[in-house]
Amino acid sequence: MIIKKYKVLLVLLLCVPFYSKAQTLQDTLNKIDALFEHVNQQTPGVSVLVSRNGQILYHKHKGMADLEHSTPITDSTRIEAGSVSKQFTATAILILVQDGKIGLDDDVRKYIPELPGYEKTITVRHLLNHTSGLKDWGVVASLGGWPRGTRVYTNELALDYIVKQPTLNNIPGDEYLYSNSNYTLLTLIVERVSGEKLADFTQERIFKPLGMHATSWRTDFQHIVPHRAIGYDKTGRQYQMVMPFENTYGHAALLTTVADLDRWNTSWKNSPLGGDALLKLRTERGVLNNGDTIRYAGGVFVDTYNGHPMVSHTGATAGYRAVLSYFPETSLSIVYLSNDASLPTSKMGNGIAAIFFGKKQAISASEKKISEIPKYLLSHTELMEFQGRYVSTACDGELVANLENETSLTMTSKSNRKRKLKPTAKDTFSQGTETSFLFKRDEQGKIKGFYVSVPRARNVWFERVDN
Repeated sequence: MIIKKYKVLLVLLLCVPFYSKAQTLQDTLNKIDALFEHVNQQTPGVSVLVSRNGQILYHKHKGMADLEHSTPITDSTRIEAGSVSKQFTATAILILVQDGKIGLDDDVRKYIPELPGYEKTITVRHLLNHTSGLKDWGVVASLGGWPRGTRVYTNELALDYIVKQPTLNNIPGDEYLYSNSNYTLLTLIVERVSGEKLADFTQERIFKPLGMHATSWRTDFQHIVPHRAIGYDKTGRQYQMVMPFENTYGHAALLTTVADLDRWNTSWKNSPLGGDALLKLRTERGVLNNGDTIRYAGGVFVDTYNGHPMVSHTGATAGYRAVLSYFPETSLSIVYLSNDASLPTSKMGNGIAAIFFGKKQAISASEKKISEIPKYLLSHTELMEFQGRYVSTACDGELVANLENETSLTMTSKSNRKRKLKPTAKDTFSQGTETSFLFKRDEQGKIKGFYVSVPRARNVWFERVDN
């Protein structure tokens, strides 16, 4: 375990007690330590940095970057930041907006002409705020039987999935619905407008000005990255390597350190990147067609934690996890990176924030939405009617429906991935509470296909074909 020494202890003591006058610096350090007491030299690790006004309050690394070679996490260790990366892609777009090369209300098809012409225009602003209605390309690919990690995805392949969708999840601007497709397109827009790769553009316009010298993008998973931590997850009691063997970037794939992300966090207050005008663009929350303001802005959530204004985002890619939070009222920066997917990411981030601002207020029982799968029974003969082969051009997929038993169907993909479905209503099946299959019939009552819907990709059509 490594801990930074403090140059001005008295200053830090005055900085710490945000919610408790009795709390000392050592109390705070001990409480943060306790969050990671189960991380050790036999487990993957965590890297944490907490600062205020540029003064480091806490900076520790615990656990291993590489279990096979017994390599500990240190100051130099690079860990992927998952969707925390989105705010850098968003800022690249907004820099180009400031440069006068992109308009926030421009039609996305001005830059991505391959995109279908939908009933209502999708704008660059819609992409930034996740209000475009675009289906998440990774989820669509998964529905086709090839989830992330089963093939080497690229931004070009992701674009191919995106442009094949004949419909949207929702009318652009009607609702917020998180989708990586938005940031894949934003990445392509940066590259097409600037004439540079996102990695080169952000290096010159963001990373260098902020002194983020240990930060880069994973654009080629085969490229050797010095000091990169291996990603892990846990199966039972055993850890296994879980690496992002794909070449998509922009929506994720930022390789960085907690020190570099802390430098980025402090830029929320005193940004050398375009000054107050750019900062305003970065924190401008989206507004829906009905006038409602959402929490999402330029690649970040602009929200509150127990009444304290907060700019934040979490990230998860393969075995990597991240939390990045900044509290402008107190200039408090919290950075958490981990190469252990089995650790509860949000709980870790909220646990650190709770030490300074108190435990996050729980949602009352009356506010919680409880989803239950309705019971619906079909006879064996009725179930047999749904058996068959179904194909989808929207996700290059093929699913075969067979009877699993007397009460359910099994959908099997080409990659042999199986989904067990239970009937929930007439011509409707579900897998858990978030995946539904709605079968459609022709005029003669014969099943002609189905729409499958998941949280980030609604109504993906599969047509029944004769064997």
